[in-house]
Amino acid sequence: MKKTFWTCFAFMLLFSTALQAKVYSSPLLNEASKLLTINPEQSLDITKQFMAKRKLVSTKSQDYTISRDGSEKTIRTPSTSVEALQIMANAYFELDSKHLAFVTLKEAETLSQQYQIIQPQLSTKLVRAELLWRLDRDPKSVLPMLTDIINQAQQKGINNNWKQETLYQVYMLQAEINAFLGDEVKAQTDFQQALNYLNNNKSTHLTIDYHLRLGEYYLSQNEYDDSLTELLTTYWLAIKESDSIELARTNLLLSRLFFARHVLDKALEHATEAADFYDNYPGSAPLSATVKLMADTYFKQGKYNLALVNYLNVLDNESSGANIDHIIQLRIDIANTYLKLFDFTHAEIYLEHAQALVKHATHDDMKAEILLLQASLALPQNNPKQAIASSKQALNIAQELQNKPLEMQAYQIMSEAYQQNKDYQQALQAQQKYLHLWQNQQERFNAVNEEVFRQQKDIIEKSLHYAGLEDKLIYLNAQYSKYQRATVVAMLVSFLLLCLVVHRGYRNQKMRDEVQKQTIDLYTHPRSGLQNLKLLNSKLPKSLERSNAVFEQWRLGELIHEPLSDRLSFVMFDLPFLRNIYLKLGYQAGLRIEKEFGEYMKPLVSKPARLYHFSDGMFLYIEPKSDSQASPEHFFKKIKHWIDDFELEITMDKHFKMGVAEYPFLPRAYTAINDKDLIDILFMAIYLARRIYDRYPDESAHWVYLSAIENAPAASFASDNIRHAFEQAVEQGLIKIHTSGEHDDLAKAILRNDDHSNLD
Repeated sequence: MKKTFWTCFAFMLLFSTALQAKVYSSPLLNEASKLLTINPEQSLDITKQFMAKRKLVSTKSQDYTISRDGSEKTIRTPSTSVEALQIMANAYFELDSKHLAFVTLKEAETLSQQYQIIQPQLSTKLVRAELLWRLDRDPKSVLPMLTDIINQAQQKGINNNWKQETLYQVYMLQAEINAFLGDEVKAQTDFQQALNYLNNNKSTHLTIDYHLRLGEYYLSQNEYDDSLTELLTTYWLAIKESDSIELARTNLLLSRLFFARHVLDKALEHATEAADFYDNYPGSAPLSATVKLMADTYFKQGKYNLALVNYLNVLDNESSGANIDHIIQLRIDIANTYLKLFDFTHAEIYLEHAQALVKHATHDDMKAEILLLQASLALPQNNPKQAIASSKQALNIAQELQNKPLEMQAYQIMSEAYQQNKDYQQALQAQQKYLHLWQNQQERFNAVNEEVFRQQKDIIEKSLHYAGLEDKLIYLNAQYSKYQRATVVAMLVSFLLLCLVVHRGYRNQKMRDEVQKQTIDLYTHPRSGLQNLKLLNSKLPKSLERSNAVFEQWRLGELIHEPLSDRLSFVMFDLPFLRNIYLKLGYQAGLRIEKEFGEYMKPLVSKPARLYHFSDGMFLYIEPKSDSQASPEHFFKKIKHWIDDFELEITMDKHFKMGVAEYPFLPRAYTAINDKDLIDILFMAIYLARRIYDRYPDESAHWVYLSAIENAPAASFASDNIRHAFEQAVEQGLIKIHTSGEHDDLAKAILRNDDHSNLD
């Protein structure tokens, strides 16, 4: 591949990649931007339609409305209009309409100034600098513009993301300019500056653009290893992003790289991949460059027929705006290929075409190539003098340019010409000079390949070393992944369980606190503070239910050694002085004394015994029945001791009446008498105690103890009226009445003759 063509194409590639890296606010403009280098005509059509079919509306205008689907397709803002004009200017430039390109940029600048939009104004100035650089290659006119853009972009009020992207593009353009000037230090510095802004921007498109252009720069500097690293990075990023345009560009550069390293099979492979994409855009400059690179590769491989076919395809694909150096180089290559195929007629035809255009060439090495081609064609025509004269002229140009390949080719043709002219001494000298240059080139080539060989050797050794570990590594990775997943799941489950336990603990504690508070508020007597009837009604049925369950277990033989371990003694006593204290001392004093009495009684009742403040001066005391079979006298003495020890402010009669019964009331029928029935029976006992007290007030004890006989049937209490059923059971002798002072018959008579309506 000749240096002139690649020099021309390199700058086109660098700039066009910069165009594609920019992301526009409109999808249509993004599409038009990507088509700039491969189909500028279509890019121009898209932007023209964008400008023509959409109405220009300022975002502050009253006519600006958003469509229902959220994507406006009938308007264009000033910013998008400026962007469209920038793309149009680039398209005109690609189509070799330089004047129209700068006219369009002027229109974009005017529009941005009219609407006072700073960012589009600066981006337009950057596009102008890029086009001027591509047009004149004059750093003195472009670098001041870039400095001005940097200063304005640093001002306050500029969007940070836009600023990062713009400064990135500015420093990339500066790097290209310094690379052109041969200042590698400044070029590297600019690339690093651009990378800093790229890292702040975090744009994948710009990342691809950066590695691609840096790889192109390293390739132009013959730093092949660095170029390979950057281009491979671009290659895989483009594949990951499914960016077919950037992938085709990368393949083309990789093909150039492998061609330069004489790895022709890989060069052809990547060129073919690029051609597969560019075939969709006939007539495009990238397609011509790709096919020509394939032709050069085939030529290097000695496949001259394939090379000629591809050269002719490039010729057919040649556009009117092609670079003059490209046109001349293509005809020189075709002529050389025909010469290798011994088709001297066609070789002369294309040589004449090149000679007609060479006066317009900007590179002198093409003139040397044409002279060498003339010398090569003079040899088969037996015109050694012409061959010697042309090769000497070419040698002078090559030596001035220090182009060693052209020098070698000139000495080789010169040697053959001297042999044909029978001047063997000159032929030998020319051949020796050729061999000397060839040997120097071969030493450099061998040095490169020796290093490559050492690298390959290291790679093979490492491959052998790691080959045995690969399967184990795969297995360990799989096991580690399983363990990692299991650990994560276990940790997650443990964390959830811990959260659940903590939550439930918190909820339970909260509920316990709430229950405790409600128990204090709801289940205590409002005056004495003792447990009230609500708690009795709540807990007593549970006790009865538990007793029934125990009885069922005993009947089945599970608790045969202690069948009635949960029997209870129910004691109801009435304290008239608690009612009378209000009449004697008043309401406030009565409340205070009743509260003191409740506080006094609480520590006297030891669990599992329970004391309930039933109503006013009436209390219910429940105690598990001990093996000693506690008698009514025992309970009377205990309660009397409690009452006597309670100190009052005034002297009052502390007599009390007491009724006693046991649970189960019916020994053979646990559930026949429930809690409410048992309380009714205790009321009957208190009533009898009161009536006996009315008859015998001087007696010291007034209690009534009620108990059912061993064989009392449950059917006796099947009635809904427990009091009536109780009276009948007493008459039938099923219930025994025991009283203090042995007034049992009196109690029976009271039940038999009294309607119980006369209560004190």
